[in-house]
Amino acid sequence: MQFRSKSKKRMQPQDISFWDVSDDSVKVPSELQQSLAWIQDEWVKCSDVKYQSFHVQEVPVCLVFINGLIDQDAAQRALMEPLTRYEQGPVTLPALKDSLNALMTEETSQISAIHQAIAEGKVVVLMDGQSGALLVDVNKFPGRGIETSQNEPTIQGPQEAFIESLPTNLALIRKRLRTSKLKVETMQIGAKTNLQLALLYVEGIVKPGLIEEAHQRLQRIQTDGILSSNEIREMMDDAPFSPFRLTEVTERPDRTVAGLLEGRICFLNDGTPTSIVVPVVFVGGLSSAEDYYGHFMTALPLRILRHAMYWSALLLPSLYIALLSYNQDLVPTPLLISLEAQHEGIPFPTIIEALGMQTTFEALREAGLRLPRAVGQSVSIVGALIIGDAAVNASIVSPGMVIVVAAAGVASYTIPSQDLVNTNRILQYPFMIVASLLGLYGIVAFGLVLVIHMVSLRSFGVPYMAPLAPFSWPEMRDTFIRAPWWAMNQRPQFYEPVNLTRNRTSKPSPPSGDST
Repeated sequence: MQFRSKSKKRMQPQDISFWDVSDDSVKVPSELQQSLAWIQDEWVKCSDVKYQSFHVQEVPVCLVFINGLIDQDAAQRALMEPLTRYEQGPVTLPALKDSLNALMTEETSQISAIHQAIAEGKVVVLMDGQSGALLVDVNKFPGRGIETSQNEPTIQGPQEAFIESLPTNLALIRKRLRTSKLKVETMQIGAKTNLQLALLYVEGIVKPGLIEEAHQRLQRIQTDGILSSNEIREMMDDAPFSPFRLTEVTERPDRTVAGLLEGRICFLNDGTPTSIVVPVVFVGGLSSAEDYYGHFMTALPLRILRHAMYWSALLLPSLYIALLSYNQDLVPTPLLISLEAQHEGIPFPTIIEALGMQTTFEALREAGLRLPRAVGQSVSIVGALIIGDAAVNASIVSPGMVIVVAAAGVASYTIPSQDLVNTNRILQYPFMIVASLLGLYGIVAFGLVLVIHMVSLRSFGVPYMAPLAPFSWPEMRDTFIRAPWWAMNQRPQFYEPVNLTRNRTSKPSPPSGDST
């Protein structure tokens, strides 16, 4: 028999209101028609909810499910075939449960559990004369397969990335962290979406207070639905009005596992191809997964380059404005003459020139993201070249300003964390404005305000600027440099892990004598 659906005529429920249907105290009646009436009343105008009726030894049975959320082959093999061939004695729900081939089958007596099971893609088995129902998990949500990471690519190391399926994402983490100490706590979030949210941590490493803090913040989330991890991040943030994000998001399972082994916790949300890792520190946003898959001596110059490029992307336009507008005495005379000659004939002051070019560059970058990937990069690059060249030829902007804005844009592309890139894009404008008003003094003053703000930030109780502020010399082995693995024998202390030691490997040494 094929697993097909047949719609039944909807009956009016007896002595039950719309709101009582979701009450946990409402039990499933023994009359099949009444149970179906209650279910149909809750799922009215839901044409994708199907009802398939048949008989098991002349006892009426009905299956309720959402078309498109179940695996038809699994339902036919594990559910329909055992039911239609049942000849093992009295027809009861416990007896049918024992005869099914499905691995995940549970029995319930509550109407609210039935509604939740239908929404989760399970098949509900109702039987006439039996109070209760069977919930058979044969769901198969539509989704894509595991692919290469698009936003965090690496040349070496694993290429797998998270997808929109929570069970698959959990399997990717279990694949790398094969221990019973990896704990997974799940909860449903969103009154209407009822999506699964998983909290992961390694018992014996993570600080217990961090887990308790995560529980409290999750309990404060009261919303109709969660559609992305960003909603969870904003609802758990320590400083919601700060331009710096105090949670880390990644689509790489290996990076998530590395965070768990450091004593951090992560959140996985069903329907989102990323994980949220907390706490987070500033220097972590400037480290790439590539640093740990290559030789540590190769990672040293790359780390220093990223730190330099971060501040270059932030300060280059404002420094150019300050040097041309207020602090010309700090510029070598030949260079100053060349810059002033370029600016001759430009009808706008330097600040207007810089704001216009920076906004144009941001518009081209945004357009490149919105266009199809095949043409997006070409449009942004060609558009920048054409517009920049045309603006210089039309004497609207100077060549030096085009070079500075382009250099700042290229520097921002070296930053691994997209959150820090977006933060820089926001902070560039106030830096340029204070540079046009006060010159280098304005840049220094606003920079001090920014540093004070960064030092005051906390991510789940961990200082955002650790290990720089408060300074810890042992933790500097994985900040501006990446020490060899045998030298990083302790976990970061600012995460306050229960077990500080993570590596007992001694320094490699050549053999004492010649090999024979």
